[in-house]
Parts: sequence; C-alpha cells; structure tokens
Amino acid sequence: MKYHFSKKEKITLVIFFVFFLGLQSYLSATNSFISDSLAKAFQINSIQNGYESTTYPGSSLDPDLKLHPVTFIIQNQNKLKSVFSTTFAFIYAKLFFFLPIKQMIYVNVLFLVLGVLTLKVFGNVDISISILVFTTSVVLSQVFDLSEVPITLFLVCFVYSLWTMAIQKQNTNLQIISICLSVLLSFFRLELLIFAGLLFVLSSLQLITQKKGKEILFLTIAFLIPLLFLFIWNNSEYGHPMGIRYLFNYTEDHYFAKNNRLFNLQKILLTGFSEQGFKFGFFLISPYFLYPLFRFRNSLYSIRTQNPIHFHLILFILYPILVAFSAPNDGITISARYVLFAVVPMIFIISHFWSELQKDKIFKILIIVSILVNLIILRILKESFKMIRKTNQIYENLNADLWIFYDTNISATAGIYLLKQPAISFSHFSNDTKFNSLTTLMESQKIKKIYVFDFSKHVPNAYMNIKREMELSSIDFQNLLQNKKYPCKQYTEIKFIGYRECNYSP
Repeated sequence: MKYHFSKKEKITLVIFFVFFLGLQSYLSATNSFISDSLAKAFQINSIQNGYESTTYPGSSLDPDLKLHPVTFIIQNQNKLKSVFSTTFAFIYAKLFFFLPIKQMIYVNVLFLVLGVLTLKVFGNVDISISILVFTTSVVLSQVFDLSEVPITLFLVCFVYSLWTMAIQKQNTNLQIISICLSVLLSFFRLELLIFAGLLFVLSSLQLITQKKGKEILFLTIAFLIPLLFLFIWNNSEYGHPMGIRYLFNYTEDHYFAKNNRLFNLQKILLTGFSEQGFKFGFFLISPYFLYPLFRFRNSLYSIRTQNPIHFHLILFILYPILVAFSAPNDGITISARYVLFAVVPMIFIISHFWSELQKDKIFKILIIVSILVNLIILRILKESFKMIRKTNQIYENLNADLWIFYDTNISATAGIYLLKQPAISFSHFSNDTKFNSLTTLMESQKIKKIYVFDFSKHVPNAYMNIKREMELSSIDFQNLLQNKKYPCKQYTEIKFIGYRECNYSP
C-alpha cells in the first residue's frame, strides 16, 4: 500500500474538488430535485423527522396511501416507502443532519475524492487515472444530484481494491473480508449482488486451482452469511427477499421490463432509440474503454498465467452484460447508468497498461471523443435543470390548501415544495365513487382553496401530452367541480403546465 502523496497529486485532487463543485454550480444542480432525487429527498426528510412512513403532507386526504405525489414512493407493508436505498438515506440523514436537503448534493464530491484516494492507497492506481475515468464516463452525469451513486462508488472502489490486493498477494483472509463486504454493498444498489457474485466465483476459482479446500468453505460462508442477512432483512422490511426495488420493477403492478431484453442490452451498452428519445449507452459515452481490450488482446486473453488483470477483464465483460440483460428497462436517456460500477475494474485495466496508453494517439483521440459526448450530456443536464428551475417558479406563488396533480409525472415538476405543501396525485375525476370520497374528505377538513395541475395540451412531447378521460381544460371538469362546491376559475397555461384555481363555496 502506498500512503505518500506527491505535491502534484495533492494539487490534482484540489483542482478536481474545485472543478466538480464549480460544475455543480454552473449546472444549477440544486434544481435537480425531480423523479429519483425527489423520492430520495423525501426519504432523508422522513428519517430526519423520525417518521415511520415517508413524508406525506397530504396523507389526511388519502387513507389508503395510494395518492402520494412522488413517483417512486409506494405503499408497502401498510406504509409509504421509497423504492431506493434506505441505507443511503439513513447515512445522509444522520451524517449530514446539519445541511438542508437541497445542499446535500455538495457532499457528493467528498465521496468521489475518497474513491480516488481509496484506489490510490489500496489499489495503487494513479490519481490521474481515477479522475480521468470519473470525468469521462457515465459517472460524471450521475453524481450531480442527490443520489446514492457517489457513496456507493466510493465503497465499491474500497471493496474492489481490497479484493484486488487479496488476489495479488493470495491473501485468503483478505479475500474473505472483501467478499463479505461486497455482498453488503447490495444494500445500496441491488445490481451489486451480481458484482458480489462474480467476485465470489472468481475468488473460488483461484482457490480451487490452489487446492485450498478449507479456504473455499470459509469463503462460501463469508458470501452466504451476509447474503442471508440481506434476504431476511428485505423480507422483514418489504415482504420480499430481494427488497422493494425488485417488487417495484418486476411485480405486475410496476413491471417495466416490457421490451426485448436483447434490445435493452444494446441500448444500455451501446445506443438506440425509443419513445423517450436517444440513448447514451456505456461504450458510446466512453469508447476508449474498448480500446485496451483490442490493443492488448494477446496478453489480456492469455490463460497461461493467472494474473489479476484477467480477473479485471472477466468482471468488466460479464458484469455489464449480466446487469444490462436483467435490467427492468432501457435506462431512459442515460441508459449507461445501470452498469456504472463497471468503470472500477476498467480503472485497474487502464492502470495496468497506463505507461503505453498515455503515449497512444488513438487512445487520446477516443478520450477526446468521450469528453465531447460528456459535454453534450452536460448541456442536456443544464437545460433540464434550467427547465426545472423555471417550472418550480410557477408554483412559488400558487399558495393553496391543496395541490392536486393528474399524475406523478406532472407533480414531480413541483420539486421539493412537495415536502411541505399538501398535495396528491389524482386523476379519477370521472369515477364517481373515488371523486366523491375525495371531495367529502376535502370538505370535512375545510380545504378552502385548491389548484389542479396537468401538462399543457400544447406540449409536443408525447410522454407529457396524455389523453385524459376528463381534460382539465374542459367545461365538463369545470361543471364537475362546481357541483362539488368547488367552482373553478379560468383554465390557465404557463409554459408546459396547465392549471385551474378552485375555491370552496358552500
């Protein structure tokens, strides 16, 4: 292990630290609370306030807990829960309790730096290589908002570095520790169970060739005990051994894997098109990852010697394929995010051949291509965050006792205002039973003023422009609310948001 850091390395780390914070500020990443990051903000807020169920200001109007306005918060075990990692939310809520949730995104860089330092100290990887990969791969676009990715990436770097050290030194005890820790990473991201499984298989193969029967038994126990703990905890907490994310993605109510898995594989690893648009796949974002596999194919694919580089290669090839093939969907726009942690074994492959690669013109050209692709993604992110900020401003002055959104896609545009503003996602205006139940609760709780929101009908995006059974802009909607003692004002559109103000009038 190497603990000494040169002056150049220290300066490089400081530049990376400042660069990343500056980039977050430039992108206005504090406006990124929509969809995934919004659900995670609710998780953290719930833990900070000691709630047993996820934060829900409008819960008094939703006794069945089916109208929460945030997409990835669902009912489970008679409570509202986010489908994302509780472990991540708990750590952030407790470790950074002194920070407003909106500012927690700025601690992401700490975990990125820790990941770089871990690879240096335990993996003997040059700092410049780790930073190069972090800033020219899918990692960059996934660490700006509130997410478990930064802390998980740091932990994967730590565990994988320990495992690599164990393989190199043939240290069975260290292998056992690293395998045990690798399974526990699944508490952050479920796909890391595949990562842990591959590490276990590779370690077992090495021990088999060394004819260490007793050590294989200990290694198996080290893999199975935390795996059993994971299954028991998930089953107790969520009612399924694989956890709530599995339930959300693969059960009938929330099953997203409708496309052919081979097409998903293609979109996640390479690229493709769908209704949501163009896909930025793993190797499209970082084409230089493929170059070492071709340039050094003779030494990489040789099986005459048992070199750790072969283990890195096997993991780098198998992990993305297995994860992409089992993914619940194609990853939406930045499809490469599902296989993000494959960058860690690639860092070790690049490090192994670094003396030759840094002189290679083709490798440098491919890095420039990766930088250009990432600049395009950053431009998309900036425009997205800008749009979210402008949309959030629409809601600033719309004070009311209740916000009603036609679905969780439109409610997500309200961002972290939903942490305090009573709001529900409801579109059953043509269902007499459900709507009567809602208006009865509204009247009994003295809800005086409401706003009802939907996407503007002039939005060209098919994903937003959805045909409703009863359109918010229609005279039928106005008459319906009038009959329920909530006469509405004229339908209004601002940008891509359409809304009506309705006031109680007995």
